[in-house]
Amino acid sequence: MARLNLKFYNYYPDFNNDDLVAKAIDIIHRIKRKNIDGFENFGFHELALNFSANNILEIQKISQLIISKNTKTLIIFTDTITYNNFVGGLDFIFKFDTLADNKINYIFINSDEPINKWFTQFKYIKNTFDFETTSFIFSKLSEFNVNFIEFVKMMLNYLQVNFGYYRTLDKSFIIGKEIIEQQLNFIDVEEKNRLIIPNILDEKHSFFCEINLLLLFLKGVDISNVLEGYVVASQDYSGENIKDNLAFQYAYALAELKQNKQTHLLTFTDESVKNLFNNYLLLNNLKSIKNNFWSTSIIFPNDIYTYGPYTLTMNNFFVSLIHINSLKHDYRITPELLVNDGVPKFKQNRLSHFTSSSFDGILNTFNNVAHTQTIVIELNSNSEFVLGSLVCFIYWANIFEWYIKRKNPFN
Repeated sequence: MARLNLKFYNYYPDFNNDDLVAKAIDIIHRIKRKNIDGFENFGFHELALNFSANNILEIQKISQLIISKNTKTLIIFTDTITYNNFVGGLDFIFKFDTLADNKINYIFINSDEPINKWFTQFKYIKNTFDFETTSFIFSKLSEFNVNFIEFVKMMLNYLQVNFGYYRTLDKSFIIGKEIIEQQLNFIDVEEKNRLIIPNILDEKHSFFCEINLLLLFLKGVDISNVLEGYVVASQDYSGENIKDNLAFQYAYALAELKQNKQTHLLTFTDESVKNLFNNYLLLNNLKSIKNNFWSTSIIFPNDIYTYGPYTLTMNNFFVSLIHINSLKHDYRITPELLVNDGVPKFKQNRLSHFTSSSFDGILNTFNNVAHTQTIVIELNSNSEFVLGSLVCFIYWANIFEWYIKRKNPFN
């Protein structure tokens, strides 16, 4: 089965149309020739394609260095983009992992959050953390604001006074672009505790940046397979064969449906995919809101009491329904210890079976009851390979959508 499939309901685009095919090929040719608005931002794609074994080895080395410090807790000074990238990837693979509590604990101090939140976290850390098992990462793809830098200095001063100047630096790591390395020059860490992110990487397409791959790797994600998934998928999703280019198909459908609708409802059958698509929402809404259009996300059946009553009057909505066919952690719902243990035996007794039943019901409601134009995105599994493919799909669909509208997707 393909890693990702698209199906359309109550909407019938013709991807054999000669004019549409010619338009797609023209956009792709202009991207390849770097003769299109925003071409300088495609560094994210080149970096992902050229992420070599040596790059992965660098991440593994710094991971081993962090682990060698007896690290049980990792305090990460960063921003919303880095946090969203990490949570989106981790939830997709390990949302239902029962061993999560046995892995390194991450505490994110987000420079985009209010100042009082930083100090609340600082107070909590002072009262609860064990310095002997704690390390620190400072990472961002652009400059920190002045207030956050002063907060970092204050917290570092506390750590160095109470636990030692050099001991604190030994447990500190800087991972970011050169501009961050320069901004944090007061943190005098050794070269082995640094990892530089290339300047050509676009912030909004930074899933494969070193900090995100490092954080995922420390949690047990096979980052080589994630990268392979992106590389393999990009052959189709950035290619000229429109029948195989599902990213362009999805982008075209979005561009066309948004002309007559006001809201795009991203709907999920479980929580593991939601945060990854929230990155898409962030990318898209920053531009779409100017045109009085909004994309939002819900999880069924969790949000059915909120949105269920409106399914009969969804004239201004269209839907993307995202579903995973085979879950990596697929638990039994009912115990089956003995043949005669008194517990009724059900044929459908795994989490994925109930999720599939929920998906069938949701699709039937949108398709046959609400008669809503619906795009179904079916994922083969929530494996690392599919994660890389899905990131490729999301990025290129967003890019194609804006080029179809004759706008720069990176502005």
